[in-house]
Amino acid sequence: MATTAGQSEAASQNIFGVASDFGTGLIFSLLHAFDDCGIEDSSKNLRVLWVRALLAYRKKIKDDVAHKFLPSNTRSLVTTEWGANILDPILPFAEWIEARTQFIDEGLNHFLSNPLCTDPETGSKLECQVVLLGAGYDTRALRYRHEHGNKAKFIEVDLPSVVEGKSKLYKKFQKEQDPEWNIDKYGSTLVPFDLNDAGGPDPKSLVQILRENGLKKDTPTLFVSEAVLFYVNEGAVRNIMNDFFNFASQGGNGDSERAETLFCFTDTLKPFVDVPFSNEANKWFDANNMDLLQHRSRWGGAVHFALASSRRKVEGQKAQEISEDNDTIIHSTVGNHIRSKVGGLINSYIPTASRNKEILKNPSFENVWYAVAFPWQIDGYDTPLQAVLKRKSSSSKDGEKPFATRLWGEPIVIYRDKQGELVAMADVCPHRSVPLSMGKVNDGNLECVYHGWTFGEKGACVDIPTMHTVDDDGIETTSDCRKLLNGVTKANMGHMRAVVEHEGLVYVWRGNVLEADVSLLPTRRKGDMETVPIDTVLDYNVDYCYVVENNLDSPHLFYLHDGSVPPIESIGMMNVNLPKLKLTSFTDHCGMGHLGRLGKNGRPKKLLRFDPPNVVRHGGVSGFEEEFHCVPISNQRTRVLLRQHLPRGPILSTVTSVPGLMPILTIIVNSWNYHIALEDSNVMQGQASRIEDWGSPRLGVGGLGDDLIKRFWKWRNRSLENMKLQKNVNSPYVDNFDFRTMPKTGGIPSGTSFGDNPEIVNRVRAEAQMRNIPLISDDGAIDNAGNVVGTYGIKQDYIQDLPAANFPPVNYKQYARLLVFDQFVKNIMKRDDDEVPAPTRIFEKESTPALIE
Repeated sequence: MATTAGQSEAASQNIFGVASDFGTGLIFSLLHAFDDCGIEDSSKNLRVLWVRALLAYRKKIKDDVAHKFLPSNTRSLVTTEWGANILDPILPFAEWIEARTQFIDEGLNHFLSNPLCTDPETGSKLECQVVLLGAGYDTRALRYRHEHGNKAKFIEVDLPSVVEGKSKLYKKFQKEQDPEWNIDKYGSTLVPFDLNDAGGPDPKSLVQILRENGLKKDTPTLFVSEAVLFYVNEGAVRNIMNDFFNFASQGGNGDSERAETLFCFTDTLKPFVDVPFSNEANKWFDANNMDLLQHRSRWGGAVHFALASSRRKVEGQKAQEISEDNDTIIHSTVGNHIRSKVGGLINSYIPTASRNKEILKNPSFENVWYAVAFPWQIDGYDTPLQAVLKRKSSSSKDGEKPFATRLWGEPIVIYRDKQGELVAMADVCPHRSVPLSMGKVNDGNLECVYHGWTFGEKGACVDIPTMHTVDDDGIETTSDCRKLLNGVTKANMGHMRAVVEHEGLVYVWRGNVLEADVSLLPTRRKGDMETVPIDTVLDYNVDYCYVVENNLDSPHLFYLHDGSVPPIESIGMMNVNLPKLKLTSFTDHCGMGHLGRLGKNGRPKKLLRFDPPNVVRHGGVSGFEEEFHCVPISNQRTRVLLRQHLPRGPILSTVTSVPGLMPILTIIVNSWNYHIALEDSNVMQGQASRIEDWGSPRLGVGGLGDDLIKRFWKWRNRSLENMKLQKNVNSPYVDNFDFRTMPKTGGIPSGTSFGDNPEIVNRVRAEAQMRNIPLISDDGAIDNAGNVVGTYGIKQDYIQDLPAANFPPVNYKQYARLLVFDQFVKNIMKRDDDEVPAPTRIFEKESTPALIE
């Protein structure tokens, strides 16, 4: 990264950044003080060179040249284990150098392999050119010197002092490392040019200077801008970008079919794009007649990683034309080649993209992956804190409890088999219909609590204790029982569910298990800044649609919550700012949502998006993201699996590496989420009572933000209409056992306390379901901590309303004590002298029986 004069505002730093630059700059300048080439350059360029060498030694990037540029008497710090150990603490701060190096290398590889640069039939290398802007002591041109049969011409633009130093280094490298290489003929063309000179009262054309130094027309061209525009004044940046776009436009690079251009940026796009959203970047490139192929961003849009290709004019095609399968048409050979390698760009305002586009066009609750658990829940941990601490509340000597939940009312049990693979099936034993979740998992086998029938890999029945018969002398007389076990396995096949663990969540497919498509799983964008995920589980006694609505409602964040926890307060979500709130509606490839900002020209503060059928995602410009998987457990029961992604910058990486701090961070974030949930839940229950019991309208008179609620309900209503047409059912909830899954054997298909006549049985059950009152209920026991016991048992409790609602807001008791302390501290900080002392008020509230038992 070469620094230039006229540093822009984008490059301004706070005192910590200045101090860090000074300290690290001093260190690397000292390390380079004994350079035998007499290099005089900024500490930033030297720092990047040393970091690249360290990253290469640690095998995080491919660079076999960087360390050879370093002074021979100090380079051992990055070429030996003892030396690298000294510098390793800087690696968390070097992640962005690693990321941009990988992105540019991948882009360059795609460019060189496209049909305009490599003949697809013969493999012959064809002439092409690569322009590197402000690369400092980047080694890319040397690393690729033999990669393309000497047909790839590199042109490097940098400050005159850098060009002088690089020329010395290149000659030294050629002499010592590759004496057979003809550097004069095949080496880079080094162009001394201060990019700031492209602006000002007498601007110079960068493209014209490049042409004067060998840039050809009618030749495939790649422009690379790596972390240099930060240091260029705005006027020059505008002129440089206009120069680039004119070059890439029809005729700018010539008129032949090979005259295509590819841009590769790991740089700022200010003042054009100052937010991190792919949609906004795509609009800008589209307006400049370019196809955006890949995009990601970090640091709130301060840096964009983008690959964009020029458009070849084709008769009858329009910019941003959409194909029949809802994909953007790419208008170039280079662009289509890259898309075939990396996939089409998913226009998503949030880093995590739901990949089921079809569900937006044809709403449905079927053929969808639903997150139903976090992996740590399957592994026997009761809370996120236990999972972080790796401590379970119960011993596993007698086996682990399988995980039990429901999805749209259907009971499901999940466990890991001997291979660690997930197995999911209906929570009912094929023998006598006892819930399998009451059993235990021993050595990867799920054992029914009633008769010990055991299920192993892929849900196959592997043992039935009554098979093992013995004679009077105790000698086993069991014959070959494989036929019986296979029969049970076959009979249970209809109960099996497709299940997969993916990016920190466990998903179950709703639909035909043979059609389960893992490519439709929501997936975080590759190469985005790493995050620290924090998990929270929330239990609500309302239908899932109320929770979805609540999380799509921007104004209530300002009014109801009013800055009640620090993250909300920090982005201005307080009652006083509600009049400034402006919402912009959007639809991307994944869902529909709102972009919220304070004031017409304010920077975006919060982004909300509904990803059908049941996920709400929140995001912002900082790279923070949270996903609310609103799991429809049953009528009036919802479990939210909330995963929050905190951007893993250098500071957070350091904090989370300190023993004991990750559990503290988990407690803090969980507590904030419980607080917000307890402010929301009673409001939603009151709302549900008026709507469900009294019949008041879902939405009477609309207000700000309600357009998104209407769009959610439009999608939901269309889903119900499609369900009625396709399956002749009125609700996605599963209320009855599907007898089509039962084998035709000598079993007993029915047999209830109110008779065996199917007509009577169905009528009684339907009436109970209409009233949302089960015919059979557990005892409803709850322990002192608010956790569900259900019907107490010596060996095993029976909990009917699975999963047990042991988390806030339903079980508020454990959090309420934390809330007392939280409120106590707030009152101490805010109370006036003439008020009643804060401790008195809080403990008066605490003594109220309704709050804490």
